[in-house]
Amino acid sequence: MQTVKAVILKSVPYSEQQQILQTYTGERGFMQFITPIPSFRRKTALSTQCMQLVEIEYLPNERGGLHKLKSTQSLTDTSAIYFDVYKMNIALLWGEVLSLALRFSEPNEQLFEYLRYSVEYLNATREDIANFNLLFLFRLSRIMGFGINHNSYEKGYVLDINDGCFKPAAVPGNYCTGDRSARVIHSLCTCPMEELKNIPLNQESRKILLDIALLFLGFHLNIDFNTKSIRVIREIFS
Repeated sequence: MQTVKAVILKSVPYSEQQQILQTYTGERGFMQFITPIPSFRRKTALSTQCMQLVEIEYLPNERGGLHKLKSTQSLTDTSAIYFDVYKMNIALLWGEVLSLALRFSEPNEQLFEYLRYSVEYLNATREDIANFNLLFLFRLSRIMGFGINHNSYEKGYVLDINDGCFKPAAVPGNYCTGDRSARVIHSLCTCPMEELKNIPLNQESRKILLDIALLFLGFHLNIDFNTKSIRVIREIFS
């Protein structure tokens, strides 16, 4: 029997009685566990929620692949996320994005701590939730090694999605944002947390920035984030 600290990303049906739990762990990176589907009528030692922080006890599969989950124990009370519809939708979006983005990721202590901190902040905060959702996605790329070069920003510049640099004008053939989006993205990448709520964004602006964030991550990870589940969640933010 072994244990790991993990962030629950997503559960995928495997059979009528079993599901696959996709996680990112501090000790071993991305891991998948096979587990019985908990009864909806009672809370069990296998009950989990998206983006929950847990300690997992499991039987390892020495050949890799699916490990057998024995029990989970919550590391932090994140119940405030699951009783708030908007926070829950953010957690679902993060879980969908991360289950694709981290699928082949090795252990990365800085990345795991970033996820842990973000979940705890989302759980605790009572303001700037929508802006924090965008901040999380734009800063995630830097933790993964291909972040936006915020030092290249100057007023009036646009963001070149292809190399993550701010430039005076759009480069022909490259994906580039407008100058207004670039200014906000620079703020999201650099502002202190206490100033996050001061970034004025309406619903349409947030939808555009969410699309840019997913385009940037998808371009650099060679992943299509236009999956059905992500499309459904994106509609909630529009």
